[in-house]
Amino acid sequence: MLLAFDLDKTLVTDDYTMPDHTAEAIIAARRAGHHVTVLTGRPLASAREFLHRLAIDRPHAVNHGSTILAADGSLLVRRHLPPAEVAAIIDAYLDDVELEFSCVVGDRVYVRDPEHERWTHVHAQGRSVQPYSRGLSLDADKLVFHANGRHPEIEAALVASHPHLVRYAWADDWFEIVPTGGDKGSALEHIAAILEVAREDVVAFGDGLNDVSMLQWAGRAVAVGDVHPDALAAADEHVRSPEEGGVAAWLEENAL
Repeated sequence: MLLAFDLDKTLVTDDYTMPDHTAEAIIAARRAGHHVTVLTGRPLASAREFLHRLAIDRPHAVNHGSTILAADGSLLVRRHLPPAEVAAIIDAYLDDVELEFSCVVGDRVYVRDPEHERWTHVHAQGRSVQPYSRGLSLDADKLVFHANGRHPEIEAALVASHPHLVRYAWADDWFEIVPTGGDKGSALEHIAAILEVAREDVVAFGDGLNDVSMLQWAGRAVAVGDVHPDALAAADEHVRSPEEGGVAAWLEENAL
């Protein structure tokens, strides 16, 4: 089997830790002969500690599915938002100082004010935080709006101007935009092909809106914890949250 895992709220708890029981079960599944991969909305810099802890040695994806990396961390596929689209989307809100944004390009993040306290965690990850200004030519892995309750407005504008782009609106009022084909389902299909694993032998685990495409593509789909309704609808079964050891229990019953 190919076991494909989301990170946050699937393997990683609400306080951003991975329980020992979960990590041990995943490592045991790999030792039992299963392929193990991770597909996360996080950029590589913030996913790296969990990739290392799980000793991921198969292709994996970050920035949702827009960046696919080989087992050794080298780049296999990078889908990006072209500079003209990045400029058109951000510049429409550049004078709207109540609306914060970030433009993610590898380990660099372009924002309105790099010194604002909201970017402290990005600095702490060793990532470069740069000021965004009109005229920059950036091919982005993703765009993130810190929407302050305005994500329906932003999404409606984006559907009208760029209907082909993938978008995710989060309950905590973040709104993310990724390239066409930059979703987890497309990335999982690509990874399974590299590993020569048939679709029916792929099991995907996730909880969020950005996990729906990979849950739909996988031969078997497992929703985890407090799951988004669309992810639950795409799943074949539902297990408990990472705090309650849901994934570890599933692996012990089905993969070890």
